[in-house]
Order: sequence, then C-alpha cells, then structure tokens
Amino acid sequence: MPWAPSRRGPPGGGPAVSFARSGLTVAWDDRHGSLLELAEACDVPVRWSCRTGVCHTCELALLSGAVGYRPEPLEPPADGNVLICCAKPAEPVVLDL
Repeated sequence: MPWAPSRRGPPGGGPAVSFARSGLTVAWDDRHGSLLELAEACDVPVRWSCRTGVCHTCELALLSGAVGYRPEPLEPPADGNVLICCAKPAEPVVLDL
C-alpha cells in the first residue's frame, strides 16, 4: 500500500494505519482523537453515529494489529472487530476500510 499523509496536515510519527479497501497507509498522529478522525482526515468514507462507543455503527473488521480505547465502549465489539470512533492504534493496524 502506498504511504500518504492525511489530507489535513503533515504525516504523523506513530504506528502505521492501513485502510485496506482504500489502499492507503498513513502514520498515526495523536492530534487525531480516534481512528475515525484519522479516516475522515484522509477522506476515507466511514459510517458512524455516536463517536463514543455506544451505538456500534462504526464497528468494522480489524484485519491485523491492536488498538486501545478512550473512552472505553459500553460493550466491546465482536471478536476481530474494532469501534473506530473511540479507538487509537497500539501498534500498526490494518482496518477493513
């Protein structure tokens, strides 16, 4: 996958975040509050509603890697999935987006 900066600022220095369907890989930057915010900054289309881990509208497959949550979701996503509205990468990740 090609490396690219987010479309709204310089590249970050954190773990790689790959959007598998979009063919885009970017470096995480803490100025983004969540993987959802990074996807939006990169113009990667994503469904969402609450941004706090309540509704699970943003739940999608985590193809590889690990994430942490802030805030913690009320209910965890299904095994192998991630709630990108409140997740940050703990290591390089590949998302089904």
